Amino acid sequence: MEYFIAIVVLVVVVYAFVNRGKGNESSSSTVSTPAPAPAPAPAVADANGNGITSKAELKKLTKNQLFDLAERQSLKIKKSGTKAQVINEIHSQLK
Repeated sequence: MEYFIAIVVLVVVVYAFVNRGKGNESSSSTVSTPAPAPAPAPAVADANGNGITSKAELKKLTKNQLFDLAERQSLKIKKSGTKAQVINEIHSQLK
């Protein structure tokens, strides 16, 4: 009798192991994740294309976009400052 129970348990474990990757796709254990959103287009500070970046154009950008712009332009700015301070530093260095 004990051998019979051991064999049944062994068969159940083997069956569970073999079929663990297979199964119903709608089960709660297999959740598909949506594709990541595409990255936003790079920020353009000089919207009108006149070669001069105004403070108004810089204010339209986020702080991270301002850091990206400063990096592309090889400008030295403090990342710990407020957005207004970052805009002032960028604007003064672009003049």
